[in-house]
Parts: sequence; C-alpha cells; structure tokens
Amino acid sequence: MEKLDYLIEYLLKESGRGKFDYSNRDKKSLYRALVNIRQANPISEDFLKVEDEYLQEELKKQSITNADDIKAENRIALWQGDITKLKIDAIVNAGNSQGLGCFLPNHNCIDNQINTFAGVRLRLACNEIMKDLNYNLETGKAIITKGYNLPSKYIIQTVGPIIENKVTEEKEQELADCYINSLKLAVDNGIKTIAFPCISTGVFRFPKDNACITAIKSVKGFLKNNNIIEKVVFSVYSDEDLEIYKNELK
Repeated sequence: MEKLDYLIEYLLKESGRGKFDYSNRDKKSLYRALVNIRQANPISEDFLKVEDEYLQEELKKQSITNADDIKAENRIALWQGDITKLKIDAIVNAGNSQGLGCFLPNHNCIDNQINTFAGVRLRLACNEIMKDLNYNLETGKAIITKGYNLPSKYIIQTVGPIIENKVTEEKEQELADCYINSLKLAVDNGIKTIAFPCISTGVFRFPKDNACITAIKSVKGFLKNNNIIEKVVFSVYSDEDLEIYKNELK
C-alpha cells in the first residue's frame, strides 16, 4: 500500500486538507474521491509516475477481455461487461460538455470510472483540448486522447443529448451524431476497433429502447460506407440493456 499512501498524502496536502488518520478508511475509495474532485491543475511528474505504476499494478489484478475474442456479425458485436476492462483500440466515454470528467467523488457513472482508472493524466490531457473549445464540447461532438492506464489505446469523449420532456427528432439526431462523429474520429486516428457504452440512457434520461435503435442504425449506416473500422462493440452493463440490444440486433 506504499504507493497508494503516497498518492493519498500528496492529494490531501495539495488540497489543503493536511494530514489526518485514514488508516481505518477504505484507502482505494479515498484515493478515488480525491482524484475525482481534483481540478485539472499541473501536478508533479513524481506523482504521475507513481500513479501510473499503481494503476498498472491494479489493472493486472483485473480480468481483462480482449475485443478480438468477442464474436461479431457484420462487424458488430454485443458484449456485457465493464468497458474499462476491455482491451480494444478505443472506448467511447459518455461525458459532459465541460469535457473534464465527473467531479462527484466515487460517483458510479461511466465518466467517473474512466477518469479514475485512466488516471490524472486523462483530465490534464482533456483540459488542454477543452481550453481551445472554451470548455464547451457541443452535444454530438467528440474529442480523443490516449487511454493512459486503461487497457484501451484511446478514449473518445462525446456528449449525448439530455432529455427534458420528450424525445424529439433533434435529440435523436444529436444522439446519432455521437456515434457518427466518434467513428469519424476513430477513422482519422487509424482506429479499427471501438466500443460504445449506452450513451445518454443514464442521468441524461434518453429512453433505452429509442437510444438502442438510434445507436444501431447510426453504426450500421456508417459501416455501410466505411471499410476501415473492423469491429464495433456495443458494451452494455445491465441485463436490461443486454436484452434490449439482443432484440434489436436480431
């Protein structure tokens, strides 16, 4: 736990919280919370080096799925699991318009998990991109970074539409744009395999059935006119999402 203690103490000191006895606390949760709330400010190379070592050690303890082992039909595959444990060219993160990840400590959203397990480097890299976008990534647009401490080589961030009252044609098009623009960005960066989560179906309240139809239609339409992408994986986590995608892919 020496590396983890170093990371926690560094973040506590940096945040001005000073030292306190955290021996009886869940250290991994404390470290994650401190990373989550940290702004995209410069940080020492020593910290980044130790964090990389720690996260790589943690990754080796996990069960990693290789995208090559996921069966696809017409270049489309369905897989149930944790997208942060998928070895693939690129995973897509359903993020927010600020583009810097979830700042809620230990929140269970995919944005939080990806930023936590990729490490502080991800937020710093996104910050450099978002500076030029005035920290406003438009709905349906996408940006790309390295995967850092994830098994994936790249992370593509996109912003899905938020549903207030009902799904409109405009919202459906914005969701379609998330998939299409992510795929275009993948092609531009030589990416041949890519995994998508269920974009906008969580706190953004896009109905799951509708979102699934839009996702599959958008991906199939793109693949019809593009031979660069070899495999698109729809990564689902819940049993409900798995059944929805199974039925629609039939």
